Amino acid sequence: MAEDTFDDSRWSNWIGRRAPNVLTILRILVVPIFVVLLIDPTPVGNIWACVIFVAASITDWLDGHLARIYNAETITGKLLDPLADKILVMSALVMLAAVPIEPRVPAWIVVVMLSREMVVTGLRSIAATRGMVVAATNWAKHKTAWTMIAIPFLLVHAPYEIAGVLFDFHRCGMIFLYVALIFSVGTGFHYGYLLRRIWTED
Repeated sequence: MAEDTFDDSRWSNWIGRRAPNVLTILRILVVPIFVVLLIDPTPVGNIWACVIFVAASITDWLDGHLARIYNAETITGKLLDPLADKILVMSALVMLAAVPIEPRVPAWIVVVMLSREMVVTGLRSIAATRGMVVAATNWAKHKTAWTMIAIPFLLVHAPYEIAGVLFDFHRCGMIFLYVALIFSVGTGFHYGYLLRRIWTED
């Protein structure tokens, strides 16, 4: 009688196929912690908020990587992944603009960037119902990258001395955010142009 054996490959595959969605859900669940840290920010809280944001951003890359390796791309994952990203980024931008006493980001920038996200998402949803699929453009990926770079700098906020040089995290973060803003507005109009047939087809 053959003895039952533990199949490592089957167990690994089982974990691997479920890990992407678990990581995506965890990215959503850390948002309340992230928000609480910025309600009444302290230097230590700023660092922790930055660490949480960076870690969550890494899981964004990791869940996609695992989904491809284990062929675990699901409809649920395709829905949750971009949703988790938007919740994370929107929460960060809103909280940075709402920091008590000294907001770190002008509210108008947040309004413009979040409005762009909602308009583009709405246009792409309408287009999808008509069989039109518009993939993320390279310029839109630049927008995302610059935004994800800017936010950790803005979260740290305070200047720190690094290797004998005083490094102004807030100033660097604002420069990166303005670059992201330019890409955000530009790609918003570009998506509108790509999806212009929505307005001409009844």
